[in-house]
Amino acid sequence: MDNLKPTQIMLMVGGAVLLLSTFLAWRDFGVATWSGWETDAVGLQGIFVALIGLAIGGGVAAQTFANVTLPDSILGLNHDQLHLSLGITAFVVTFSQQFASDAGIGILLGWIASAVIIAAAVMDMKAEPASPPTQF
Repeated sequence: MDNLKPTQIMLMVGGAVLLLSTFLAWRDFGVATWSGWETDAVGLQGIFVALIGLAIGGGVAAQTFANVTLPDSILGLNHDQLHLSLGITAFVVTFSQQFASDAGIGILLGWIASAVIIAAAVMDMKAEPASPPTQF
């Protein structure tokens, strides 16, 4: 825990807030509110966003605190690339609903948490030393 990087904190907190945002109001009609778990209101988008938050936050926490070793490459992507692609996916899902007239606080927190995940992934990618070119 002594070598905890700021980007790891950003990924864990961003994943947790992304997961928690799905339990808050995604649609607010005044008398009725729907969370991200209501499949009638937003389809499976909220559940998909919750799984992204759980995968990113839980994965980084498991690697950091429980010394779990995950594969170096998942579907041909390293961890930083995977965090970036999942963060962008969650951002697109949540930000695209932000401008609806009935958008709730869960949508706002969702795209902010996704933006934090994207920023942390980009910072991790920039921190890696560039490898020298190799011959073919």
